[in-house]
Amino acid sequence: MESLFDWISGVLGAVFGLAQGGFDGVNQVMGLLIAVIAALLMPAWSRLWATALGAALVHVAIGVVRPMLDGGAFVLPDLLTLTFWMGVFALFLGYAIVIAVFFLIKSLFTGGGHAHRKHAH
Repeated sequence: MESLFDWISGVLGAVFGLAQGGFDGVNQVMGLLIAVIAALLMPAWSRLWATALGAALVHVAIGVVRPMLDGGAFVLPDLLTLTFWMGVFALFLGYAIVIAVFFLIKSLFTGGGHAHRKHAH
C-alpha cells in the first residue's frame, strides 16, 4: 500500500513540476499575449483544454518562425524526442493555468463564463 502512495505522490510531483515549468515558459511577454488572446477567444469553460492545446501549439510555431524572421534558417524542432513532447505538455499545463485565470477575470467582467444557446422552437 505504501508503494502505491509513493507512486501516486511521484506522479503528482512530476505533473506539478511540469506545470511549474510550463508556467515559467508562459510567464513571459509572448506567452502572456498568447494567453490573453486565447482567453478572449475562448467561448466557455468547456473549451479550456482545447484552447490551452492551441495556445501551446501557437507558442511552438512562433518559436520555429521567429528565428527565420531574424534572418536565420528554418529549423524544425526535434519532433521525435520525448524532451520536445514533455516541453509541449509543460506549456499546455502552463497555458491551461494562465488561460483559466484570464478567463475567470473575463467572465467576472462580462457576466458569464458559459455559452448561451438559443433553442429553435
